[in-house]
Amino acid sequence: MAKASMKSDNVYQNIKDLIVSGTLKPGHMISVSELAEQFGVSVTPVRDSLNALKHEELVEILPHKGYFVSQVDLKELQHLFQMRMILETASVEIASRSATPRQIEQLYELANKDCEGPDSPIHFMKDNYSFHVTIAEASGNPYLTKSLSNVLNQMQRVLYNDLFRGNRETMKFEHLELVDLIRAGDPVKAREAIVMQIEGTKKRILSTF
Repeated sequence: MAKASMKSDNVYQNIKDLIVSGTLKPGHMISVSELAEQFGVSVTPVRDSLNALKHEELVEILPHKGYFVSQVDLKELQHLFQMRMILETASVEIASRSATPRQIEQLYELANKDCEGPDSPIHFMKDNYSFHVTIAEASGNPYLTKSLSNVLNQMQRVLYNDLFRGNRETMKFEHLELVDLIRAGDPVKAREAIVMQIEGTKKRILSTF
């Protein structure tokens, strides 16, 4: 039973990586049977994974047509950036007052992850997601954490593409600076830092639309 569950989790993550990295492009019709053959599984875990990805706005299901990679909508993206700003400013402010030494240590570990190498973009994006969610967890508010996780999941495609426009070393430095401010217990400067980081990302991404 546990083995089947692990296999399903792997199928889900593999399909998600294909979408986030752009291997499966927006509007692409997804063949359940082809993916099942590619991953060496039955069609059931593939369908289950696609249904889960629908809730992350990465896949859409059209009646009598099938599964498609969802399009990136500019208006929705602007709304997501707005939500991200609201959630992350709250996260860093609260975390600056409540983060434990162990959580600070976890943040430094994530911020110091290697950001170079042939497989680094997808790994860096996952570490970046974990970094921001860990800050939300340090707030101690599970609703804040869940909301931010949902927003970041929906933004992963554009955040992945942004890795090739931005400088990953600069992003790494910004993460370390943010952790320093959280450790110092400075919610005002931590808020200013995350606002600048999000605004920079937003400017780069929206310039491509």
